[in-house]
Amino acid sequence: MKRLISLFTVIVLVFCTLIFTGCDDNKSKTSATKATESQTEQTTVSKTVSNSEIQNYLDSFLEGDNDFYGAWQVKSFSYMTILFRNDKLAELVTGTEGYFSKYSVNTKSKTVTVQLMPNVIDGTYKYEFSNDKKSLTLTLDNVTIELEKNNNFSMLPKAPKNPKIDKNILGWWENSDGLFYCFQDNGIMYENSISMETCYTYKVKDGKINAVYTSGSKMTDNFTYSFKKGTLILNGEKCKKIKAPLAKGAVAAGD
Repeated sequence: MKRLISLFTVIVLVFCTLIFTGCDDNKSKTSATKATESQTEQTTVSKTVSNSEIQNYLDSFLEGDNDFYGAWQVKSFSYMTILFRNDKLAELVTGTEGYFSKYSVNTKSKTVTVQLMPNVIDGTYKYEFSNDKKSLTLTLDNVTIELEKNNNFSMLPKAPKNPKIDKNILGWWENSDGLFYCFQDNGIMYENSISMETCYTYKVKDGKINAVYTSGSKMTDNFTYSFKKGTLILNGEKCKKIKAPLAKGAVAAGD
């Protein structure tokens, strides 16, 4: 079960600082970086999985001809990144975990509406790009968030040395609730949980998966797995092997 509390705690602490700074200075700085999620189309099911597949999946949601698309680093808090994705989802990333919400852009009024966290990043902001489109300023009342484009952003952790894996679980898997996972043979794992996504390092032993991610600090999730008639049973849920997913193409966020 996903931990909304850990991400919420990090975000509230940071943006309480942001809001108070804005009240004093009428200015608060913020910046962010890249994005990924929901509607997917499939390529081919293979017996192995490339060690670039998770990154390719994540990158596919940041592609497209729109100034918003991409990863934007919050200048005041370098460990926080906002992703404006091509599927009309924004994502707030801390460490190797991200939280999704919808966003919309009104090009006539030059406003962007985003609700990444109630009373924190929540409302309709005036936006302004720099001439080179590498900086983005969001303003609401007396709070200003300054963002800087990060074309090298990745939420993947560093692959461990000599990872302990099980070749039988490699690849992409989906359970009956539409949640999906990917296991690479370099010890990197991905989990999509509808409103959140997490990238882990993982190791396998005796039917158990120990998965480590960061969200403010290092945290651990534990999974159990087995196989029954060729079906992966992950934490008690049946999972079927699926094709490598990619975003369904850029969807214009502006109206």
